[in-house]
Amino acid sequence: MIRAFVSAASVAALLAAVPAAAITYNINVGNSTLGAVGFIKTDGTIGTISTANIVDWNFALADNGVNFTLNGPVNSQRVVQGATLTATASGLFFDFSGSGLALFQNPNIGSSINFICFVGNGVCGGAGNRISITTSTFGDGIAQRGLQQIGFAGGVVPEPSSWAMLIAGFGLVGAVARRRKAVVAA
Repeated sequence: MIRAFVSAASVAALLAAVPAAAITYNINVGNSTLGAVGFIKTDGTIGTISTANIVDWNFALADNGVNFTLNGPVNSQRVVQGATLTATASGLFFDFSGSGLALFQNPNIGSSINFICFVGNGVCGGAGNRISITTSTFGDGIAQRGLQQIGFAGGVVPEPSSWAMLIAGFGLVGAVARRRKAVVAA
């Protein structure tokens, strides 16, 4: 009986060790002259998102007829400041009443060109293709207020290593059940 408990505890620990599947959030924001369509891919963290949790991104920016593509780490950088960006399994949210920001910019952070910036009580500015989603209407901003959903999860698919761990865990559960049944029958 103790052996079955230890095996069940081992299976529970194995299943708890399965990493969260990456989540891709589709983004589509804009107005009559500005637009950003693309995605933000996280490591699967649920709750507050930091810079390290964002593993990839892509935005087709349109600013008054001029276009530019932020193609993840290939040609741009990202930074998240404050606890204003949060994730659930189905959505990505930004709190525009906070003081943080989520900035995706080419060629690097601080270059003042080619960016999309979600910002609370502040301003992202500069020249080039820029889209500032902010609480103010400064420059080329798109005004927002409070907690807003900025992205929607699209097709969460576990990675192959997650599937392997899950299958191994179910195999162990089955083995424990068969062994318990054999012990009870004897």
